[in-house]
Amino acid sequence: MLMDTVNELVQLLAADGRIDVKSAACMTAAQLTGTPEGLSLLTSRADILTAILHLIRDSEIYTSKDAMRALINISAEESGAEGLLALKDVDITAEMVKCIEDTEYPHADFACGILANLSKPKHLCQRVFDRITDGPTKLEGLVYILSQIDYNKKGAKLHLLASFISNFSQLAAGRRQMMDKDGFVLQRLLSFMDYKESKGRRMSIIATVHNCCFEKKYHPWLMGEDVDLVPRLLLPLAGPDTFNEEENDSLPFDLQYLPDDKEREPDPEIRKLLLEALMQLCITRAGREVMRKQNIYLILREHHKWEEDRHCIMLNEDLVNLLIRTEDEIGVEDLSSVEVPPDMARKFVEHDMEFLMTGSSDLNSLTEAMVEELK
Repeated sequence: MLMDTVNELVQLLAADGRIDVKSAACMTAAQLTGTPEGLSLLTSRADILTAILHLIRDSEIYTSKDAMRALINISAEESGAEGLLALKDVDITAEMVKCIEDTEYPHADFACGILANLSKPKHLCQRVFDRITDGPTKLEGLVYILSQIDYNKKGAKLHLLASFISNFSQLAAGRRQMMDKDGFVLQRLLSFMDYKESKGRRMSIIATVHNCCFEKKYHPWLMGEDVDLVPRLLLPLAGPDTFNEEENDSLPFDLQYLPDDKEREPDPEIRKLLLEALMQLCITRAGREVMRKQNIYLILREHHKWEEDRHCIMLNEDLVNLLIRTEDEIGVEDLSSVEVPPDMARKFVEHDMEFLMTGSSDLNSLTEAMVEELK
């Protein structure tokens, strides 16, 4: 019965068909993606997927919206994402980028969500990244669009474009492009680390920066004057703290004399990412010395007094313990070169697990929630 319905849909979804027929067929396809059986069947049919893709710019706005709804549900399943990327007659990555670039396209948020879904699995992320790199609108172009508030004139916010870009930071090649010193990619993203209007965009950007901090060879650039990352990581952790004049003057300029209404980052998962990024920048002696000169201990001390999340408290204390010790006490230039015996590593993991709290959100679940809001 269901197979007969799908076979009939192929003809009814024809882009040059009657408006009412296309609309009803596209609505049916979108409804089918809401059931496991229907989703599985549609995913296995390249002809159906291609037909749906051909309707994303249909003149009837509800038809095009149903087409995008169907695609976002299909792409949310790994098998569906693989099926969409395997299409021969149409490149879904290129089509979604065109939708995002078009300032008048009303369903651009769906396009961002579809790309975020397609690039979530790491092995698929590489394929999508390669297509973006080879296409006319590269990573730098997408970041430029993201950085333009109200870019889309039809009300699309493009917050999920940040999730898509963040997925690229799981790839070494993606991180290298973001930190290309001749580009301005990472610097554009940094302006959204304290973006109040969207937790999803804010978390995606901070997750991207967090992942970039694992590239040790870029630490001097990240901590240097071109990026000046340390104060940016600390600012969301800072509150309306009171320091004397000497203490204020010892801090980086952006952390001095903060207003009385300054609020700390409210989400513990985001605070954890910020603290982990700072920890990565402390991995070398040079990084630790930069932080000591910037006297970031003051911000961490006040954050520790305020913090209630036990995992964040643990990270704060680990960071402070590194910074207050002398280099002679630490004994190594590069902490990543220290080999930890397996039994000790196991003890560290068990110790850390005692502080983990259940139910904390992560970037994937937040992205999924944002996608759900589109439907």
